[in-house]
Amino acid sequence: MFDAVVYIGHGSRRQEGNQQFIHYIQSVIKEIPVQKQEYAFLELVEPTIQQTLEKMIVEGARNIVVVPVLLFAAGHYKRDIPVEINRILKRFSHVNITITEPFGIHEKMIQLVQKRVQAACGTSNAAIILVGRGSSDKEPIEMLQQIGNAVESRINVPVRVAFLTAGNPKLEDTIKNMSKEFKRIFVMPYLLFTGLLLEKIKKRISNVNEKFYLCENLQFDELMSQALIERIEEKLKI
Repeated sequence: MFDAVVYIGHGSRRQEGNQQFIHYIQSVIKEIPVQKQEYAFLELVEPTIQQTLEKMIVEGARNIVVVPVLLFAAGHYKRDIPVEINRILKRFSHVNITITEPFGIHEKMIQLVQKRVQAACGTSNAAIILVGRGSSDKEPIEMLQQIGNAVESRINVPVRVAFLTAGNPKLEDTIKNMSKEFKRIFVMPYLLFTGLLLEKIKKRISNVNEKFYLCENLQFDELMSQALIERIEEKLKI
């Protein structure tokens, strides 16, 4: 039986993004039947993973579920979080820590993208750009493509995937190519919360013509809350 849950966010230089994460986690906490629940950040802001885990262990937690609030299993999930957990386990060897899966290709996340771009449905000669952060790990690249394909099949509107940092195709190239092909293009940022990457997308869209319309990103939606709750319940039932 698990007696504590720790939610891990990325952390942002923008306090607005951090507050959005905290607000979101507070709504999820209400749905999880575990008494001790706290949050931590990977970088940039406190509390850190070490701080939160140590606090909970000192308070008596012995079987902890760590919940990375991450879209895909890339470097933070595969490397950074395990490093932090191993540091704690070296100090507190009597504690058991279990990690949940990231959102990944979750049905609720596909539904959320569909919800965000639904305004494009039925529009003649329209298309969607689903914009991800990007990664040097091919798994997140492939997963976002699968999400895009699933949405395209459901709304019968072309969905192209593009990336801001690592990964191809780049957002700039996709904008250039699609502007020649479609009259209306809806840009959906596949990002969790407000931050510098979202601002980068907004700035890039503002520099092109009136064909492009920015959709809301993933934040604050009940579908995302349900997806995270299901990821936690997968471990709580073990």
